[in-house]
Amino acid sequence: MTASPPGDIPLRAVLDTLPAGVAIFDGAGMLQYANPGFWAQAGLGTEALPPGTSSAEVTARLAEAGDFGPVAGAAPPILHHARPHRQLVRSVGGRRHEVTSTPLPGGGSVLLSVDITGVRRSESEAVEHAALLEAILERLDTGVSVTDGASRLTYFNRAYEALIGAGPGGVRLGMTRAELVERLRQAGELDRMAPEDVVNLTLTKVEGTTVFRRERPDGSTLWIRARPVPEGGVLTEVGDVTALRQAEQEAQDRAKLLDGVLSALPHGVLVYGPDKRVRMVNDAYQSIMAGSEVTVGEHMRDIAARRIAQGEYGPDGRDVPPFLVEDRPLPSELTERRRLRPNGTIMTVRIVPLPDGGQVVVMTDVTALTHAEEQAERRAATLRAMLDNQPDGVALFDAQANLIAANALAAQMAGLTEEQMKPGRNLLELRALQVAAKEFGPDAKDAQSFVESRGERLLETRNRYVRRRPDGTVLEVRTDLTPDGGFIRTYRDVTEERRVRAELEAARDAAEAASRTKSGFLATMTHELRTPLHVVIGFSEAILEESRPELIRAHAAEVLAAGQQLLNLVDGLLEATRIEAGTLFLREAVFDPAPILRAASLARRKAVKEAGIDLCLDVPEGLPPMRGDAARLRQVLDALLSNAVKFTPVGGRVTLAASPAEGGGCLITLADTGIGMTPENIPRAFEAFTQLEAGLDRRYAGSGLGLYLARALTGAMGIDLTLDSTPGLGTTVTLAVPPADEVTA
Repeated sequence: MTASPPGDIPLRAVLDTLPAGVAIFDGAGMLQYANPGFWAQAGLGTEALPPGTSSAEVTARLAEAGDFGPVAGAAPPILHHARPHRQLVRSVGGRRHEVTSTPLPGGGSVLLSVDITGVRRSESEAVEHAALLEAILERLDTGVSVTDGASRLTYFNRAYEALIGAGPGGVRLGMTRAELVERLRQAGELDRMAPEDVVNLTLTKVEGTTVFRRERPDGSTLWIRARPVPEGGVLTEVGDVTALRQAEQEAQDRAKLLDGVLSALPHGVLVYGPDKRVRMVNDAYQSIMAGSEVTVGEHMRDIAARRIAQGEYGPDGRDVPPFLVEDRPLPSELTERRRLRPNGTIMTVRIVPLPDGGQVVVMTDVTALTHAEEQAERRAATLRAMLDNQPDGVALFDAQANLIAANALAAQMAGLTEEQMKPGRNLLELRALQVAAKEFGPDAKDAQSFVESRGERLLETRNRYVRRRPDGTVLEVRTDLTPDGGFIRTYRDVTEERRVRAELEAARDAAEAASRTKSGFLATMTHELRTPLHVVIGFSEAILEESRPELIRAHAAEVLAAGQQLLNLVDGLLEATRIEAGTLFLREAVFDPAPILRAASLARRKAVKEAGIDLCLDVPEGLPPMRGDAARLRQVLDALLSNAVKFTPVGGRVTLAASPAEGGGCLITLADTGIGMTPENIPRAFEAFTQLEAGLDRRYAGSGLGLYLARALTGAMGIDLTLDSTPGLGTTVTLAVPPADEVTA
């Protein structure tokens, strides 16, 4: 320490103004001086010990006051030491001090005690905040990575390493994107990618958001989104979009927390007299201001001029305090400010006026602390940006279920505003807001039922459930525990996934039904075709061997009947094909339906007689004319009569009737006393190639096209066909024929 010349400002006046504690011991370890700051930090108030007190007694008194901590027997700092010594202590009140002992020339020592509680608290809060946001990202299912302006990896979470397929240890901090892409190429992960997509992976800078997909060798698909971040880096998000369920990922330890706690920095002290000349300066000041040191007696104006030239106060000295260069008294009030040196050193400068008009400048180097704060703020901002840009809603709760942090999407999916879902609110309070917003249903009972199903217990284990929001959105809500006893809620919109799944299931059912129908049709048609073919072949062989004309004629008649049966089957298939292709042709005309009804009935006389049933015809004269295709109407009647006769047992009755309808047109009914069918089978009876009795051993032959063609043909002519049936009581088919003038071509 350089002292001022005798007769100038007393050194004690200077030391009394210091915020740090100062104590001076002589060579025998006896107290010579202690400033108010020393006793204030010790918590002794006005009970300061007088000069001449031994260092041992001072130590004992400080220990009694709890200045060295609450643990009895804890080793106190050495107040008087023959060599330089530094020690950190913590008082009963939780204050932290850095105690430094420096030997004096000729014996004795100077003790400096600096309160560093605020510095330690700021460091701890910055570290905890960064660790909290980092813990959130570590538990996301979405992979996240960050590269700097040099395209080097500065951050990635474990989901990123697992999703991209680089293999164990394939991703490491500091590696470039090019190195990572090469690693993926060697692992075969890029074999299924297009060349232009591989180029996207190597992007070192992006102007805007870039989204693309990557196919992995195992068939899974990765969704990748890259966007710029401050300072020229790139934020990359990776998600697995192939799975409908989220894979659980176990926790891995992230990289180490921020290195250590910044050590307490010594204070630099500079004293100016009323004449603005340097009266005293310590070594700590000279060390902080290395390259721009001062000497005792140097004028403030000369120091300011030299430092302005060195750029200490910015370009052209724009940041120089006016009192340094102007002819005005020194400030009379305590002032504090932060200053940046050209060499990058950041200092806090505290100026304290002295009673004689001079001033004390206390300078502290806070470069490391400032850089640590800025780095923590940048990291926190980066992590927050990652959180806000997640495709899912994410909310973090503590062990008491109080909300710590949440992104905007979480509030939206929970049916709340960002103001309602603000940090500090309890999960039960948020749930009450959701109930008030009718998020769990418009009926209070529905909401109460949902709340009771969730229970009053906030959280026991990780779980997952799905619920539907009032707007129809389907949410999957997942809860994962955190090591500190809290939990993370993830809200994912699975509406589209559920819709796609339902469509796939419906398509699969339809395909299976179509396959079954096709198989049944092929079996039926094979059986139906083989029967007449056997007749044709058998009787053809009999004709070749028979010489009697009367038998040859009978056999030929059987061959003709079988050929007509085959022709009818083929015609039915062709009609069905035309209907499916939309090429059905109708010859439209206005005609009397009565002759067609009678002709159709007459054509069935032989079949009715062979079946042992009665056929009744009730068709009056003077039916209203109808517009349509007469041949197609006959085809419909033949199909309906064929079905009625086929499904009516011996002794039954088939009735074909017609009558004028109210409002014009007529009603044609065909009723039988046959086996009938159940209501649920009626729609199936109208399907093409469908028979209600399956299998080759069925009792009733046929291709299953009769009712299908009948409905298609009547519909084309504007006729409404309905069917009523009761098992065991028979079936009634009704044709509602509109007036001829109401049917248009």
